[in-house]
Amino acid sequence: MPGISLKAVIGPRAGSHVALQALCATPADEVVIADGQGMALIGQAGTTDSLSVIPVIHENAQLGVVTGSEARARAMALLVSHLAAREAEGRAMAAEVLHLYREIHLIEELSEQLAPLLDADAIAAAALGQAQRLIAATHGTVIFRDKEGQPPRALARFGSEIDGKTASALEPHSPFVVSILERGVAEILNDAPMALENGSPAGNAMIGAPLRAGEQTVGVIALAQAEGATHYTSADLKLLNTIGLQTATAMEKARLFSDMVSAERQRAEYAAELKAASAVQQLLLQSASAPTPGFQVESVYLPSREAGGDFFFVQPSADGSLKAIVGDVSGKGMTAAMRVAMILGVLRRETSEDPAEILSNLNNALVAQEQLGFTTACCLRIASSGEFTLANAGHIAPYIAGEEIVAPPALPLGLVPDSTYLEVRGEIPSGRRLVLMSDGVPEARSSSGELLGFDQLASLSCLTAHEIADAACRFGQEDDITVLTIARV
Repeated sequence: MPGISLKAVIGPRAGSHVALQALCATPADEVVIADGQGMALIGQAGTTDSLSVIPVIHENAQLGVVTGSEARARAMALLVSHLAAREAEGRAMAAEVLHLYREIHLIEELSEQLAPLLDADAIAAAALGQAQRLIAATHGTVIFRDKEGQPPRALARFGSEIDGKTASALEPHSPFVVSILERGVAEILNDAPMALENGSPAGNAMIGAPLRAGEQTVGVIALAQAEGATHYTSADLKLLNTIGLQTATAMEKARLFSDMVSAERQRAEYAAELKAASAVQQLLLQSASAPTPGFQVESVYLPSREAGGDFFFVQPSADGSLKAIVGDVSGKGMTAAMRVAMILGVLRRETSEDPAEILSNLNNALVAQEQLGFTTACCLRIASSGEFTLANAGHIAPYIAGEEIVAPPALPLGLVPDSTYLEVRGEIPSGRRLVLMSDGVPEARSSSGELLGFDQLASLSCLTAHEIADAACRFGQEDDITVLTIARV
């Protein structure tokens, strides 16, 4: 800010000029106020032999003198000094307002530049360009750390080599940059040479501000002056901090946008994979039910999502008997679909006709895969006469004409190796259906939160497979629904 002159304080254009003229123009005791060059600003210069000459002092500098009787001259000098202080204060306030306006303008301008940008490199380049226009510098850089624990990298920079050597003071590994990254505090280093790669000194001033996202420092914007006698000030630091704040906000927005695009791409890829898995699963389940001479088999499979975790398998034997199994794997989505595919593959290769042995072999196959969760399953072998053998591994019991067929309790498949399963025997009466279903039927839930419940299964089991599935869906499907009915022809 330019220095205060006495002419600016009390000259003809000053607001205090007229009042001071009146105070100084007492005929009997006239006072003269002159500037530092002796030019009278108020009053007429004359002889000063018998008069006192009092200096006008402001901030340890003499602006001029007041000539007159000692008492009046001293009082007037104090008054003029006070007016000078007021003038200086007004100028300081004006400078501060101008600085604030400049900062607000910077924020608006930089915001307009950064708002449409969604690329971190472009944001860094725009911010560094703005800093270079506002703050004197021969070198500059924007350092950014994508994630905590990752090494920082330079996104943008300017400045040529110094005497054929590359300045390293603004590199990501430099002590100056590392200090700001670790402490999250802006710094100024005046009269501190920029280190070169070969260790030679150069330059004389550096300034840096952190890029903060919330409580975390994610980068640094830094400038350096390698020529002349530039000294960075607190005003420069304030401006650079403002640029750093805007830059960090824009980069955080760009990061969130990038994460959103990446997540959306992953969702789209997963949805495509799930759709493909669903199509494959439907084909597998369709082929899991071969023609069954001597039996009427009806199956309904309604997954609650693209790919479900229920499965069924029906296979006739050469002796006229029929093997059937219905099950439910834990989990949902792609993982469950993969488990179902694996289980159907195992069942296709199974040579045993014994339900307990089939479940035991399937259990060991699942245990060997590890981390596949658990699977409930109910397996039957039905002779052409209607007699059947049944083993159950934690699944819903089957029904015949409203009567539950209870088997000894057993653990689900895939939990303990070499598990054994006990069998029960019975007969399907002529004209009756044996009904196997998954827990998606009793766990159907209405809009009010009411469960269909296990108490309804006895009456539902007297219906056809499609009628049972429709009743559960109308009540409110929440899980996969599988219903398999078998009757003698």
